[in-house]
Amino acid sequence: MKRIMGVVLAVICLLAVTGFSGGTNQADVRAKREVPAEKVLRVGTTTDYPPFAYFQEATQTHLGFDIELMQGLGREMGYDKVEFVQTDFNTLLPSLQEGKVDAVISCMTVTNERREAADFTAPYLEGVKDVVVAPAGTASRSLEAMKDKRIAVEAGSVYVNRAKQYFGAVIECGSAEEALKLVLDNKADFAVMDNYTARFYITYFYTDRLSIIADLTDGTETDIGIAVAKGNKEMLDKLNTALQNYRESAAYYQMKQSYFGRLEV
Repeated sequence: MKRIMGVVLAVICLLAVTGFSGGTNQADVRAKREVPAEKVLRVGTTTDYPPFAYFQEATQTHLGFDIELMQGLGREMGYDKVEFVQTDFNTLLPSLQEGKVDAVISCMTVTNERREAADFTAPYLEGVKDVVVAPAGTASRSLEAMKDKRIAVEAGSVYVNRAKQYFGAVIECGSAEEALKLVLDNKADFAVMDNYTARFYITYFYTDRLSIIADLTDGTETDIGIAVAKGNKEMLDKLNTALQNYRESAAYYQMKQSYFGRLEV
């Protein structure tokens, strides 16, 4: 009898443990199902192009106008988080085609050539000027007078072809800052880049060492937009709607003034 009771008790205990354990697992499963997945917008960018995008080592965070703009658009679109994927400028559009990111922002001028590789939103900056930077004290001069000079530009940027239209020796660099340093080290005569970036570096770092001596803008292809994969109309429409709404907000105006207030002329 004792033996039978022992077996019965053992079976009861086993069933109790199994039932309790199974109940807990089911509760865990239900809990996991009830927690919605975090909506993340993956954005490709370069972080060496202030004031548009740069990485602050001290805080380990991405900063810049492009960064804050995408964070604002992400909120407008209902995303929980915007994840920035750092890559070289030359590989930004390929990263869209390969599905590594959902969008690309990097002070990217919208050109006919780039439209063949990606679709672009309405411009978030229009009429951005291209400028020529030289050592401080250099007299302003015509583009004709600058022919056959060494010109430093960022590789992959629109400034490569534009510089080649006017100048002889075009030196392609890894970043705009590297192009400016070549001018400072007398390894290039001039550097070409957009007005905002040139003024940022001159205002905050090279006030007495560099200056803008000429405009290189020919009136075409000077709008800056956000790129999405070719044919991704859903993402394009969402970004355009969010961009239109956000640009009408006080937050956008304050952000633009914060980054460009001292840099616009």
